[in-house]
Amino acid sequence: MVQVLSLPLIVTSSISLILGLFFMLLFYRLRSRYDESVQYYFVFSLSALVSGIFLGAFAVLINSGDNLDYLNISNRLAIITSMFTIVLGLHFYVSFFDYKAPVFLKWCYAISTIFSLLSLVPNPYFLAKEFLSTSEYYTGLVYGPLFQLWGVWVLILAAYCITILVRVYLRKSRSEKNQSMGTVQLLLAASTIWMIAGVCDTLTGIQVVDLPPLTWVGSFLVTCCIAWILVLHIDDLYEDRRQMSNRLMYDHLTQAFSRSYFEIRFSEELKTLSRSDSIRLYVCIFDLDDFKTVNDHHGHINGDELLKGIARITKEAIRPSDCFARLGGDEFVLLLTGLEEDNQAFTIVDRIRNNILETRFGIGPDKFSASCSFGIVSAGPEHVMIQDLSKQLLSYADQALYSSKHQGKNTISVSNLPMFTD
Repeated sequence: MVQVLSLPLIVTSSISLILGLFFMLLFYRLRSRYDESVQYYFVFSLSALVSGIFLGAFAVLINSGDNLDYLNISNRLAIITSMFTIVLGLHFYVSFFDYKAPVFLKWCYAISTIFSLLSLVPNPYFLAKEFLSTSEYYTGLVYGPLFQLWGVWVLILAAYCITILVRVYLRKSRSEKNQSMGTVQLLLAASTIWMIAGVCDTLTGIQVVDLPPLTWVGSFLVTCCIAWILVLHIDDLYEDRRQMSNRLMYDHLTQAFSRSYFEIRFSEELKTLSRSDSIRLYVCIFDLDDFKTVNDHHGHINGDELLKGIARITKEAIRPSDCFARLGGDEFVLLLTGLEEDNQAFTIVDRIRNNILETRFGIGPDKFSASCSFGIVSAGPEHVMIQDLSKQLLSYADQALYSSKHQGKNTISVSNLPMFTD
C-alpha cells in the first residue's frame, strides 16, 4: 500500500521529470534554430531529470517497508541522484552567473563519481544490504564510515552552492546593473532551505534525530526556482531579439524605417503588384534643400533636430499602410500604395512639402526654416515585366528629384516610367 507521506514525492517527481524534458527540448530549439549560447538550459534539464529520479527513488524508499530488494535499490539510487542533483545545481550556478570555478567543478564531478561507484556494490564500509530501521517514517540500510563521509561531502557541496550565490550577490550589489539581484536572492533562499533540509535528513539517516523526509522539499524548491528564472530569461531573450529587430527595422535618429526594412517592404509590394491588375505603386524620394548650409550655420545638433522634425511631419501626413524610410544622410523615401487616383499621391507629397516649409526648426532661440525637393514615379501592372523594376523605380524617382533641384528646389517633379527600359 502506498504511504501517504510518499504522495508529494510522486507528484514532485513527475513535475521535475516534465520540467527536465521541457527544458531539454527548449535547449535543443534555442541552440539549433536560433544559435543561442544557452548551455545552462541543458545543465538545468539534466538537473531536473536527476532530481525527478531522486524524488521517485525516495518515494520508493518510503514505500519499501521490509522488502530488502526495493530498499537496497532505492537507497543507492537516492544517494547517487541526490548528490548529482546538487552538483548539477552547482554547475548551473557557475554557468548561469558566469562564475569562474572550472577546476573545482571537475573535482566535484570526479569525487561524486567515486562515491557513486562505492555505493553501487553492497559493502560494510558504505552500505551493506542489511535492513536498518532509521526512522519511524522510513527505513534504510546498514551504513559504514564511508556513508558518513558521503554525508559530509554532500553538505560541503550544498555549502559551496550557497557560497557561490553569496559571492554572486555581493558582486552584483557592487555593479551598476543589478537587475538580477532578485534572482540571486530567490536562489539563495531556496538553496539555504535545501541545505537545512539535507542536514535534517542526514541526521535522521545516521540516527541522531527522528524527522520525516525533508530533503525532497529543498530539492524540488530549487528546481522550481531555477525553472522560473529560466522562464524569465526566455522573456529577456525575446526582449533582446525585439530590440535588435527594432534596431534593424528603424533608423536610430529619426525613427523612420531603415533602408534594410524598406528594401524588404519594397520587394513585397512589387510581388503584390505582379499579382494584381488594378494596384498601383508610388515611390517618392526627397531630401533637404541646402542641408550642408544648415549644419554649417546652425550646427549638427540642429541638423539632427531638423531630420527628426522632417520625419515627424512626414509620418503625420501619411497613412499607416504607407512606408516611410530614411535612405541615408538627409535623403528619405516614401512608398505609397492603395491609392485610387494618381493625384492622391501628389496631394500627400504636396502636404508634406507645405508642412515642412511652414514649420520652424531648431533648439531654443536658434529657429530656422527649411524646405525639401521631391521626385515621384509610379508603376502599375503594365510595368511588371520590366527587368530590375525596383532599381528602375528608384532610378527614375532620383531623376525626378534632381529635376526638382534644377527647377529651384522646394518643388515636386513627377517622372513617368516607360513600359520597357534597358
